[in-house]
Amino acid sequence: MSARREAVVVAAPGAEPGPSKVFDTSGARSKVFDTFTRPLAALVLPAVVALLLCPVATRAQPASVGAPAAAAPATQTSADAGSERAVEPLSVDRQVIPDAVRLGEPFVYRITLHHPPGQRWELRTPRDLGGYELLEQSRTRSEGKTESTTTYLLKMALFQLGSHVLPTLTFDVLDASGAGVARIDGPDIEGKSSLPKDADQIGAKLQDIKPNEDVPVRSWRLLWWLAGALAAAALAWFAIRAWNRPRRPAPAAPPLPLEERTLQALANLEAEGLPERGLQREFHFRLNGLVRAYLGERFGFDALECTSGELLREVERRALPGVAPDPLRAFVDQCDVARYARGEVPAPACAGALAFARSLVETTRPRPPPPAQGPEVARA
Repeated sequence: MSARREAVVVAAPGAEPGPSKVFDTSGARSKVFDTFTRPLAALVLPAVVALLLCPVATRAQPASVGAPAAAAPATQTSADAGSERAVEPLSVDRQVIPDAVRLGEPFVYRITLHHPPGQRWELRTPRDLGGYELLEQSRTRSEGKTESTTTYLLKMALFQLGSHVLPTLTFDVLDASGAGVARIDGPDIEGKSSLPKDADQIGAKLQDIKPNEDVPVRSWRLLWWLAGALAAAALAWFAIRAWNRPRRPAPAAPPLPLEERTLQALANLEAEGLPERGLQREFHFRLNGLVRAYLGERFGFDALECTSGELLREVERRALPGVAPDPLRAFVDQCDVARYARGEVPAPACAGALAFARSLVETTRPRPPPPAQGPEVARA
């Protein structure tokens, strides 16, 4: 650590310019700094070193403690292996069907264990079979008085050429004495080549396993998607068409009969009160039109286009039922006077003409047919 050097120039008052005396103060500053920093460093450095070393010791401790724990399972396993009770069957029958197979062809390893009735033999699933593969297994047991028989059928496959020995099988045996272990060595089997006998002559040889290849499979997915899109479009078109189709109007009420419509029109004309307002001419125009329209529609002739004389002659010629010629003539004459002669028709006469029109409708109203009479009951 370097201290900054400072110089102090001292000059006497009134002295002539000349060489000045320079005093160096860096030495005094350095002594003061050392006086305060050395005790502080002596206190801080040990604490920093202790903090850096503590994590190392902490991390190292679990490794030393865990070493004996890791060794404990191995010791226990070896102890268990040494404590297994070896059990031997009364007799063993081993058979390989067939005893010579081609590579990859399945064969059956039949092992029959004869043992006391109180024992139960369970096969441990083989783990490392080398060039063999265990395809499936089955177990049967038959009981006897003096001995029992447990038969295992192991379906296996061999993938090595030449003569080989089937792997040793391990059985867990349970009896009244506890658990035991039995190991049965396997018989011999021969693996033959799958090539024909004249393979050397024809140049045939075993091929290595080929990698997976892409097999084209016909897919109708695109057609299904197109069919679905077309079906959706058709449904949308039908829905839009049904939505935009004009709504069928509600069925109209059946029209009123002719007499009801005519009486309703006469009531509306009376409600307007045209004679009271001095409109006798308009009143007779409309009343005459209503009566002519009724007669023409009721009896089937064009009464609206007839003159007054033609109307009266047509009524007389047809002899219309319910129509009296004289009252009709008086009604027609009153209407002609009011319409064309512009004569003043008093209000009572207007009311009488309206009453005639109503009576004409009532007298010419169609009558319902009389009820049909049933056949007379024969007298006894």
